Amino acid sequence: MSLLGSIYLGTSGVKTQSQGMRIAADNIGNLNTTGFKGSRGLFEDVFLEVSGEVFSSQKGLGSMLKDIDIDFSPGNLLSTDIPTDLAILGKGFFILKDSSGENFFSRDGQFLLAETENNTLRLVNSLGYSLLGADPGATPNGVADLSPIEIPKTISGRATERISLEMNLDARKEPEALSLSLLEAWDATNPDDPINPGNYEFITDTKVYDPTGVEHQLTIYFDTTDQNNQYEILVTLADPTEDWRGSGRYSGALLWGTLNFGAAGEIVDATFFTVDDVNTGSLTPIDLTATGRPQFTLNFTGTPQTVTLDLGFYFDATGSLIRTPQSVHMYGAPFAVYYQHQDGYPPGIFDHLEIDLEGVIRAYYSNQQSQEVARIFLADFTGSDDALKRVGGNLFKSVTGASPEIFAPGRSAIGAINSGALEGSNVDLATEMVNLITLQRAFQSNARVITTADQMLEDFLRAK
Repeated sequence: MSLLGSIYLGTSGVKTQSQGMRIAADNIGNLNTTGFKGSRGLFEDVFLEVSGEVFSSQKGLGSMLKDIDIDFSPGNLLSTDIPTDLAILGKGFFILKDSSGENFFSRDGQFLLAETENNTLRLVNSLGYSLLGADPGATPNGVADLSPIEIPKTISGRATERISLEMNLDARKEPEALSLSLLEAWDATNPDDPINPGNYEFITDTKVYDPTGVEHQLTIYFDTTDQNNQYEILVTLADPTEDWRGSGRYSGALLWGTLNFGAAGEIVDATFFTVDDVNTGSLTPIDLTATGRPQFTLNFTGTPQTVTLDLGFYFDATGSLIRTPQSVHMYGAPFAVYYQHQDGYPPGIFDHLEIDLEGVIRAYYSNQQSQEVARIFLADFTGSDDALKRVGGNLFKSVTGASPEIFAPGRSAIGAINSGALEGSNVDLATEMVNLITLQRAFQSNARVITTADQMLEDFLRAK
C-alpha cells in the first residue's frame, strides 16, 4: 500500500477513536442523569479483497464505527421519599405519550402532578409527557388500551347508608317501676330538651351525611323498661327542626324499639318500629326477616336515604336472631360504646397519593377517604436488543416493527415499582476512565501513523 494509503488508514483510525471518545464522553456527562443507560461503540475493520487471474490481493482499509450499543442493565436506586418519584425494580419501561399522541418509553421515573382542565391531576414528566396506565382491575392488551393517568382533585360526599355500634348496656340498672317509653317521653316542642334527662339511662351521638355531603347529627337514647333484661332504644334527629316531615311533638323521632337479653347478657330478641307521624307518633313494625337489621329513612335534600342500624346482630329469613362477636350486650359494667362508625363522608380535596409495588395508585383526600384511581403498566422489549432508539430527554422510541409486551408490575412479575426512589445512571466511571485511556492511546497511535507516513513521504520527495 502506498504512503498516501497509510495516511488514509491512520485517518480512519483517528476518526474511529474520536467517535469512541464521543461515546465515552456522553456516558461520563450523564453520570448523574436519572435512568440514563450507557452506550458502547462497536467497531469493525474495513477489508477489501481483489481477485486476480493468478493471485488474490487482500487489503485492510482501516476501521469504522459499526453501531452504538445501549446497555440496558439497571442502575443504582436513589431514595428520595417523594411518592411520585418511581424506580423500576427489574425489567420494563414507563410508557409515556406526548400531546400529539406519540408514544415514548423511559426508565426515568421522575414524575410531577400537573393540573388539567378536567379538575384532575395528571402524572407527567419534566417535558409534560403523560404517564400511561389503566384502571386497577383492567387487563390491557397493548399500548392502545392505556391512557394518561389522572387523579381527581376532589371527590363528592357520600350519603350515610349504615351506622354501626358495638356497645355495652349496664346490667346493674333496675327495671323501671312505672314504665314511660322513650317515645312517650319525647316532645320536640320543648325548646330546652326533647327528653328530660331523667327519662333515659344512656345517650350517644353520631353524625350522618346527606347525599350532598352535608353533616347532620343523630342522637340515640337507651333506657330500661319495666321488664327484666330489657332496654329500649330511640333514634332521633339531634335538631328536630331538620325533620322534613314537618313540625309536631314527634318531629325528629325516627326509630324506636326494644332489646331483650338473656341471663348471660347476650342479645336474644329485638323489635323495631319506624315513627311515621310527627303529630301522633304512629308506629310501623319493621319486618326484620326481610331487612335483617332495622332501617329508617332520612330526607334532608328531597332525596330519601335509607339508613341501616347495625347493633352487631341480624335476623335471617326464618326470623332467627344471629349474633356476631360485635353484638350489643348487657353486662354488669358501665355503659360504653366500644366502636362507632357510619359510612358517609363529606366532599374531599386531594391530599396525597401512594403507589405500591404493583403500580396501583391510591389517592387520599382531606375527608379521610381514599380510592384506587389507576394502575401503572410497564412495557417490555425482552429479546429485542435493537427495538429501542434514543431520542433524548431520557426517552426512547421503538423502531419500526417493534411492539412491546405490556405487563402489570408486581412481586411475581419481571418488574416492580418502587415509589419514593429513582434509578440512577448505570454508567461505571472506572470503566469509562479505562476506556478513555485506551481510546487516547489508540488515537495517539493512529495520529502517529499519519505523521510517520507524512514524514516518509516528505523524505521521499526530498530524495527526488
